[in-house]
Amino acid sequence: MPLLNADRLSIAFGAEKLLDDASFQLDSGERVCLTGRNGTGKTTLLRLLAGELQPDSGDLWRQPGLRVATLAQELPADTVATAFEIVAGGLDGLGELLAEYHEAAVHLTNDATPEQLQRVERLQHELEARDGWRWQQRVETVMTRLQLPADTPLRELSGGWRRRVLLGRALVSEPEVLLLDEPT
Repeated sequence: MPLLNADRLSIAFGAEKLLDDASFQLDSGERVCLTGRNGTGKTTLLRLLAGELQPDSGDLWRQPGLRVATLAQELPADTVATAFEIVAGGLDGLGELLAEYHEAAVHLTNDATPEQLQRVERLQHELEARDGWRWQQRVETVMTRLQLPADTPLRELSGGWRRRVLLGRALVSEPEVLLLDEPT
């Protein structure tokens, strides 16, 4: 069974057609590389596959529940978010909860206030209810394998390290389809 199937996809921006009746199928385990000159529609096709754009015509079917992750070619603007927060963000709402717990736990000291302790306890209970500890382990595994500095703000990292953090964000959700737009 295919992961996704494109049937006669077409998309244009103004008078310029980037895709014209494109058809293909992506099966599990396949690896595909798109090559072409700038402006020929490679990024547009990836955005269609990710669900960020809709075709002007044609059908794009995705296997129900298909997990798709993207590593975009643009690096984010300077941000105060840490590498851990960015990687955990690949888990959508659960990532925000994990990042909040990580930040609260890192700043917890022996002389913590009752409010700080209650906050950490509340976050722990919420994580337990949402199977968050398994995903916490997944974030930590990705961080370790990519040798990412968890508490370093993204703005302090070089372009190469930022790209690595974004790769971690894409990998953490265990996608069935990983779209890499001009990876380096």
